[in-house]
Amino acid sequence: MTSQQQKEEQEWTNVTEKRIQAAFRLFDKENKGVVNQEEVPYIMRYLSVYPSEPALIKEIQTEMQNDEPTAFVTYAKLKNVMLRLMKTREWDPDPEDVLLQAFRTLDKENKGYIEWDKMKEILTTTENYAFREKECEQFQRVAMDMDSGNVYYEDYVALIAANENN
Repeated sequence: MTSQQQKEEQEWTNVTEKRIQAAFRLFDKENKGVVNQEEVPYIMRYLSVYPSEPALIKEIQTEMQNDEPTAFVTYAKLKNVMLRLMKTREWDPDPEDVLLQAFRTLDKENKGYIEWDKMKEILTTTENYAFREKECEQFQRVAMDMDSGNVYYEDYVALIAANENN
């Protein structure tokens, strides 16, 4: 690795550690250096890491636990795992065209939107990937148009893409 590559990698690490720390602090409300393990998926999504539920439970959260499993994850453990996952980009979000196609598959009438009730049903009943109530509420706050009660998926995918590029 050249010195320029080392410098770029160190800069990426510094910037990424700051992002991880900022995300962690959102959930470490008492500044104890730990978060509830149930908050880890939210932190990961905030950082644009989207593992499958089985991978999250069987691999990632297990790796973040100390030698004895507890209900909490330390900043140091989370940081190390997140740096690795973000560097490998193993769980990056799907490209825009894939997301749009998925939404269009659900929108059988080609209306350009999905009613919230239908979206929530899909989110909460999909085997192995079902959202919990708190996750549905977060998705709703971001994705649903408050006036109509619909998820205009092209707008939502554009929002995701814009966040990913920042």
